[in-house]
Amino acid sequence: MDLRLLPRRGFGNSLQLMRQLAFTLLVGWVVLAAGCRENPTAPPSPKPVPVPAGPVFRLHFAGLNHIATNASAAKLNTLLNTPEAVATRKQVHDRLAVTLPATLFGTSGRTNAGPLLRPLLDELAASKFLFETHDAQAASWILTVFLDATQRVRWSTNLWQAVDVKPVALPTMGSGTSAWSAKTANGHLLTVASFEDCLMLSKSAPAVPLPSKPVGSHPALSTNLLDLVADLAQLQSTLDLPNAIAWPHCSISVMAKGETVRSEATLKFVNAVPWKLDAFRLPTNSVRDPLISFTAMQGFGDWLARQPEFKEWELKSAPNQLFTWARSDVPYNLLAAAPMPNASNTVVRIAPHALHTLGTNIAKAGVGRIAFTTNRTEIGWVGMPILVPFVRPAPEAGDGFLLFGSMAGIIPQGPNTNPPPAELLNQFLPRTNLVYYDWEITEAKLAQWVPIFQLTAMLSPTPSFPPSAAAHQKTA
Repeated sequence: MDLRLLPRRGFGNSLQLMRQLAFTLLVGWVVLAAGCRENPTAPPSPKPVPVPAGPVFRLHFAGLNHIATNASAAKLNTLLNTPEAVATRKQVHDRLAVTLPATLFGTSGRTNAGPLLRPLLDELAASKFLFETHDAQAASWILTVFLDATQRVRWSTNLWQAVDVKPVALPTMGSGTSAWSAKTANGHLLTVASFEDCLMLSKSAPAVPLPSKPVGSHPALSTNLLDLVADLAQLQSTLDLPNAIAWPHCSISVMAKGETVRSEATLKFVNAVPWKLDAFRLPTNSVRDPLISFTAMQGFGDWLARQPEFKEWELKSAPNQLFTWARSDVPYNLLAAAPMPNASNTVVRIAPHALHTLGTNIAKAGVGRIAFTTNRTEIGWVGMPILVPFVRPAPEAGDGFLLFGSMAGIIPQGPNTNPPPAELLNQFLPRTNLVYYDWEITEAKLAQWVPIFQLTAMLSPTPSFPPSAAAHQKTA
């Protein structure tokens, strides 16, 4: 089943197929040569294996240089070159240069690998590149980076100097090409091949047989800023994704449109998803302007009812719709509502479970306590700085919605005089096949999320960025 959130774009390029063929033959020669060095009388013979239907993960990025020269991305380029963004990017590259040598070369006593890789990270971010793996653990992968001649020499030289074992030069495969290979400390095979306009860096897991024929050609590098393909079903264990969901194949594209950045995604499910789609029931007394974000989703009720965590609450029905929104006049506040018959009685009924289960966990963490306020029929997480997450009946006719929020006691009660814009409502209310709708003013949402994120980071037992991190610095 295909779920198309926005249109998808196609690919195809014979030049990439030729490069893939050349590189596959190159890697084959390397494996054979490595085997001959270890046992000259009986070199290992690669065994054919079935070719995967497609990559488990593929990422194409157009590069910061492309963004800088793309008139449609002028606004994005300005944001990416603010002092804060530049400082954050530098800090990320500095940290990667410390950890990346172990990923590429395995455990090593060398101390020069990080400094040798550091300038390559800047060039990687600036350049067009394509990363692809057919292995869910990414034990084997290929990175293609489009570089000029000087950069290709620098990459080959620095990588050569960073490996522990002396690399072996490989036969050239045409004018302007060069290649070498080396075994890493953990037995992987690292291969570098330089072509006339790109450099291909490959890592192969130990004892992984070669495919009997080249895998399909790389997609043509589109004009999009970013293209990502991920087989989430195969990546489920690696990414620690919940087992309760049959994860789809995901394709995402990002492109610049003048003052905006547009993203498109397609989700392909193995089986038809049994979504139950109804006419949207908007909590009209609760959703009010001035809105800076709004989301409507539905079709998850049957799935939610099957989850053990949901069953523990012993609710009489599972909501099939959810609405979330935020307003510009109430800082820090995020709101959500879900249909629930007899919402007031529902809050009263779940209060003991909330006080016991949530209260016990929160008490152990030492971050406030759960309280039930009877005069507002409200369950709240109190004792935290500024934020007071809560659930209570929404001020809707018929007592048919639960209202959730991050700031108890601040939300105006009952209807006010500012309904949502009709243009917004017309985007989703008339639709009969809509599963998910989202709208936001990103600038305003970011301003709201920053303090909320900082507060939650303060309360989290997981270490956050130190105060000296570039992300915490504000430039005048």
